[in-house]
Amino acid sequence: MTMPSAPISVEERFENLLISPERAIKLLGKRMPGEISFEQSEQGDARRQLLHVEKVAIENKRLQALSEASYIDSVSHYLHEVVLSELTEQLSFPDELFSNVLNLGDDTGTLLDALSVRAASISKLEPLAASQPWLYDELIQVVNTPQFRRRDSKGRTIVVETLRTALSFLGIENLRLLIPSLVVKRAMPQITDPFPCIKLKLTQYSQGTAVTAKHIAPLYKVRAHDAFAFGMLSQLGRCAIIRLYFKLFDKVHLHLLQESQRDKERQRHEALLKIAPSANYLIALQEEFADKVAADMLEHMMLKRLFLGNAMRNCADNLPAEQGSLHNILEQARTYTKVRMLHSTKLVSIADVKPVFKAQNYPERALEKLKSVDIFTLPMSKEEEFS
Repeated sequence: MTMPSAPISVEERFENLLISPERAIKLLGKRMPGEISFEQSEQGDARRQLLHVEKVAIENKRLQALSEASYIDSVSHYLHEVVLSELTEQLSFPDELFSNVLNLGDDTGTLLDALSVRAASISKLEPLAASQPWLYDELIQVVNTPQFRRRDSKGRTIVVETLRTALSFLGIENLRLLIPSLVVKRAMPQITDPFPCIKLKLTQYSQGTAVTAKHIAPLYKVRAHDAFAFGMLSQLGRCAIIRLYFKLFDKVHLHLLQESQRDKERQRHEALLKIAPSANYLIALQEEFADKVAADMLEHMMLKRLFLGNAMRNCADNLPAEQGSLHNILEQARTYTKVRMLHSTKLVSIADVKPVFKAQNYPERALEKLKSVDIFTLPMSKEEEFS
């Protein structure tokens, strides 16, 4: 007797969506736009008319393919054992992970702290921002976009070229949103073939979580900026794990190819050529390590005014979240963002969502309020602010 398959959880759907929208769609047995079912195709008609001899030939080919697939799976398993061993070793050195994998500078924590205080000023932020050359380029690019562009008395566009002017034109409140998002952008994985959508989806998830947390926080009388920064920076763990996985996969894959070629192991070499990065392993690694690494990164920054480290560690340790705590707000923001992303690709129904939202116990009217919020866009203001 065949047991009914377990329903696919919202969490599992989201993790697959993050890797590949097509993968998530297939997981639920949905067809891509324009795709017709096998039964509707000409191949289906031809299949039903196959002669007995052809059926036997196909079955033999299937069995041979299974045997080959079994060998490829064993090689892939060994490759990933090596990747996991190297990955776990590198995770034990948070300082190197922060600087060499995420490409972030030692002053990042100090800059985020300076932004979080009520008395934040451009004069105090400027030297901290200047210590990170990549940040200058990002801020100059943003401040010269149409949203923040200014004109002189003759109507000519003012081109901003100095860091101080860029900081002044953007203003403190915008910088409190922009700089944490640029830190995460800096840490984002860049090359993720054969899953090119990861960066886009992870960016949506980061912004969605941060903006949602910003709107939920005041309902618990928690500072909106703290919740926003927490929601954004909590993604540093995913960034690190994804970056490391693809980097180590390529390194180990190349080494094994060279080794099998040197040892004249033709079957192994051919199997390795058919092995690509695995969505299943990537999902499992994120589930196992992402929050722990995020906690390590926040602790490494030694934040003195933006108290996020303990909340992230509680999240990583799966401790119960106290109602209204940053940990609780992060869980609620993550859940809401996942549902919004799945809903936009028609991968959840109302029936799927109700128990998920109920379990989170959102503040009264929070969900109704969030419906009207564009959580995937940073809510930066065009108002001018000078410091």
